[in-house]
Amino acid sequence: MKSILLIEDDEYLRENISEILKNEGYFVKLASSGHSGLRALSKQEFDIIICDIMMPQMDGYEVLKAVKSRSTDVPPTFIFLTAKTERSDVRYGMELGADDFITKPFTRDDIIKSIKSQLDKRDTFSKKYNIEKEIIGLISEKGVAGKSLIKTKTNLEKELLYEGSIFLSDNKRSDFVKVSNVVYISASKDYSKIFTKDAKSYIVRKPLKNWEERLPKEHFIRIHRSTIINNNYIENVEKWFNYSYKLHLTGVKEPFIISQRYSRKLKYQIKTL
Repeated sequence: MKSILLIEDDEYLRENISEILKNEGYFVKLASSGHSGLRALSKQEFDIIICDIMMPQMDGYEVLKAVKSRSTDVPPTFIFLTAKTERSDVRYGMELGADDFITKPFTRDDIIKSIKSQLDKRDTFSKKYNIEKEIIGLISEKGVAGKSLIKTKTNLEKELLYEGSIFLSDNKRSDFVKVSNVVYISASKDYSKIFTKDAKSYIVRKPLKNWEERLPKEHFIRIHRSTIINNNYIENVEKWFNYSYKLHLTGVKEPFIISQRYSRKLKYQIKTL
């Protein structure tokens, strides 16, 4: 039975949504505030969190930030209930990591369709994540290319070797990709898009910070808050304006802009700066 945590301060709306969800066969836990919702989450894992945005003391955005700060392999899907329809509000919620928005007033079908769609996505992600863990685990246990994959078999979060391989899987494909073939990685919040020298790309649910910690420092450098590049693919670096630079990578059409802040940090790593 799929579990849902419903955080809504309006008692009438909370009870009505709960009845709809229970009639659909879901286990539902109710919370009347952001704080009580987080307390419930600390005691039990949920597949989906449905949360109102406009609440006293702790609003929905703050709840989402707290949920995203938790360390879990497969985080709960987060759906906002909101009367806020401004594009900036929706954009802000998506940047924080919200999976969907249900706008008030809504129908029974609106909420059921949203939940079903998000659960389908979650199941797909969970299956691919488990396959990835299983394959990497087998490689590490059996020693088949284990040493070329990571430096320490017992800790999959150790630094990756440049000539090793990583298993990448998204909704489009699943491949073993050599670390040395990764040209650059761009990211937005919890998701990363990996671009390889053979013009393939993969979208995975992993923050840029994780890649920064694991990729070999002598080859990969961060040139922007949302971009890491492989310095072996640098073709040219040219001065731009206000002490910033344009950086061109092999096979990448558009140059990257390096700000003054990052150019200072990178001048010892990129000899042409």
